[in-house]
Amino acid sequence: MNEDSILVRDAQNRAVNCLRKFGQRLRGIPATNIRAVGTNTFRKAKNIDEFLPLAQDALEHEIEIITGLEEARLIFESVCYGHSNGKESQLVVDIGGGSTEIIAGRTHDPHLVESLFIGCVSLTNARFPNGDISYDHMAMAILDAQLEVRMVHRKFVDHGWNKVIGCSGTIRAIADVLLQMNIGNGSIERKSLHQLRDKITQCKHTSELVRLGFDSSRCEVLPGGFAIVFGLFELLNIESMEVSDLALREGVMYDLLGRLRNDDARQRTAKSLMKQWSIDRSHAERVRDIALCMYDQVCESWFANIPGSRNLLTWAALLHEIGLSVTHTKYHEHGAYLLENVDMSGFSRLEQSALGTLVKLHRRRLKLDEIHSTAYMRKKFIVRLCVLLRLSVLLHRPRTDRFDLSVEVSVSGKTIQVSFPQGWMDAHPLTLADLNQEKQYLQDIGFDLVVGL
Repeated sequence: MNEDSILVRDAQNRAVNCLRKFGQRLRGIPATNIRAVGTNTFRKAKNIDEFLPLAQDALEHEIEIITGLEEARLIFESVCYGHSNGKESQLVVDIGGGSTEIIAGRTHDPHLVESLFIGCVSLTNARFPNGDISYDHMAMAILDAQLEVRMVHRKFVDHGWNKVIGCSGTIRAIADVLLQMNIGNGSIERKSLHQLRDKITQCKHTSELVRLGFDSSRCEVLPGGFAIVFGLFELLNIESMEVSDLALREGVMYDLLGRLRNDDARQRTAKSLMKQWSIDRSHAERVRDIALCMYDQVCESWFANIPGSRNLLTWAALLHEIGLSVTHTKYHEHGAYLLENVDMSGFSRLEQSALGTLVKLHRRRLKLDEIHSTAYMRKKFIVRLCVLLRLSVLLHRPRTDRFDLSVEVSVSGKTIQVSFPQGWMDAHPLTLADLNQEKQYLQDIGFDLVVGL
């Protein structure tokens, strides 16, 4: 990526060729067992919309672009699996190429999560041009790191921790060199970090760092990464940092394993948002239950081999009224904006976009031009989920338990037929009126709603 945040053609070609090899290895493995994520470079690249389809075609799987905070959560989850005893409060640090994640919490519950816009590659490029090293360059790089950390350091210091764990390649490289130089025991101590700074700044160029014991592949970006570690130690008053081999990759694996074992972070996030935004839980769960009832009846016809569609409908039903906490006027539009932009642990950007679309179109007229196909889900399937959500909301408009409500649903192409017990519609004329209005809305987008009495 160049200084204008553009993925250059040569880099794109190398990445696509690499992903194509991975794709060949992954063939035959169920898609539900695979998860690929893109981090800071994907978040920053201005031409990511051009590159992402090429990358996904080469890999033959969706690539989720995760937020910095989601990246931090996954890193923390990974480190906790390998290092937590369930009691200690931990501070976890991961230094990437363009961002640095800092997380404080206990066991698998991150209390504070921050993603800083500074990494080993970006800082090295900014303060060590052409690989030149000097004491002044290092001092300015450390100052840059401290200025970035300064914005969040107070809340981390106030939170406190029992131990600090670092889990990036830069941190592991520093610990290894300290061990080779007999000024470390596998961890990083503040005193030894000062000694290493003096030795690094005695070098004139990054190529000379191999003499200290750094791997040649790490030397080009080591000065910036070291400056970030040093700045963190000084500003957060860290005395010692343990080193972990676990990081984002393992966090993604653990998170995927949780989904397969029905311990999905996205479910926890949905429940948390319901509480945070004071959503009427009883009503939301009624809408969810009838939505899933209809979904299960039409799944084979409308959603065969579409992973994630049932979950998406579940979350949309539970969160469809999130916008009411902002205003009653056009609350569906406010809800869509919240769901597309709020930090949602476990969700990818594409999932949030699809969720926002469902919430935005769950009432009033349907506008198909606001629905776009993505690698996550094609347009026609989002439209079908939208139809089910709209009917579910409609059937529970009285906002009371309807113990006598049962509905049979069948579909054929764009025709959806709903049937109720004999005499039920006669006892609920307002619902019949709503269904007749919905029939018109659906006709506008090419669907035919047939109501059986």
